[in-house]
Formats: sequence, C-alpha cells, structure tokens
Amino acid sequence: MTILLDAGVAIYVAMTTALIVWVGVFFYLLRIDHATQDVARQLNERVTATDVPQPRATIVSNEQAKQ
Repeated sequence: MTILLDAGVAIYVAMTTALIVWVGVFFYLLRIDHATQDVARQLNERVTATDVPQPRATIVSNEQAKQ
C-alpha cells in the first residue's frame, strides 16, 4: 500500500481516478441525451398534421349573403 503513496505514483492514481469519473459522467449524459431524443420523437409522432383540424374559410359575396 505504501507504493500508492509515493509522489510519482499518487498523481497517476489521482489522474486515473478522475479520468474514470469523467468517462462515467460522459456516458451517463450520453444515455440521458438518447432517452430525451426518444421521448421527443415519440411526442412528435403522436401529434401529426392530420390530427390537427385544418382551418376552413368560405368566401361569400354580398349577393349570396343577402339570400
């Protein structure tokens, strides 16, 4: 255990530990990103253009309106 306490080795142990933590954080955020993209894709598929009622307008002339 004393070999890990040497100054030359301790810095590499600390850097390796920090690197492992950062790689873990990166993959965790990547997994969350993919999950949110899946949710967004499902929401976009749920609401389509055919589900939304299309506005309808009728042009009526003055003569037709009087009748």
